[in-house]
Amino acid sequence: MDFRDATPADAPLIAAMHVASWRIAYAHIMDPAYLAGAIEAERLATWTARFADPQPGQRIIIAQANGQAMGFVCVIGGADARWGTLVDNLHALPAAKGSGIGTALLAQAATWALDGWPDLGLFLWCYADNHAARGFYAARGGVEVEDWDKPGPDGRTLPEKRIHWANPQKLIRSY
Repeated sequence: MDFRDATPADAPLIAAMHVASWRIAYAHIMDPAYLAGAIEAERLATWTARFADPQPGQRIIIAQANGQAMGFVCVIGGADARWGTLVDNLHALPAAKGSGIGTALLAQAATWALDGWPDLGLFLWCYADNHAARGFYAARGGVEVEDWDKPGPDGRTLPEKRIHWANPQKLIRSY
């Protein structure tokens, strides 16, 4: 497995991986009509815009196996003074689930966060009903610290949990 930084030319690739991941992981969470159609254009527009006007501290890393993209992580360095660097998106293609790509991408995010913001933690938001992801993060030392309701791209407002790693170094050791 190798890693590379995404470029603006990767927006369609990132969007396609995002769509594939959401269609499986969020089938029981998001509006089925959104997942069946509108998601494709919405995710492509989102990633095209994010590459055109990146947030300060944004980095997108693609994981590859044998030259094929298998997943990605988008991080926003030092996004929150209290919680640290935001793992804004972490997705593996459905065929890559269980292969270690998610763990490896979290380690990449943690390494980068520690390089730029060594005194801060790492955090992400996860849908409360995404029990598989919550279990994945808990097994890697993530602690659920806060709840909120987030308006989603499918028009629904859904409960989310903030998951935090006070010491991102633990994610590097687990890889």
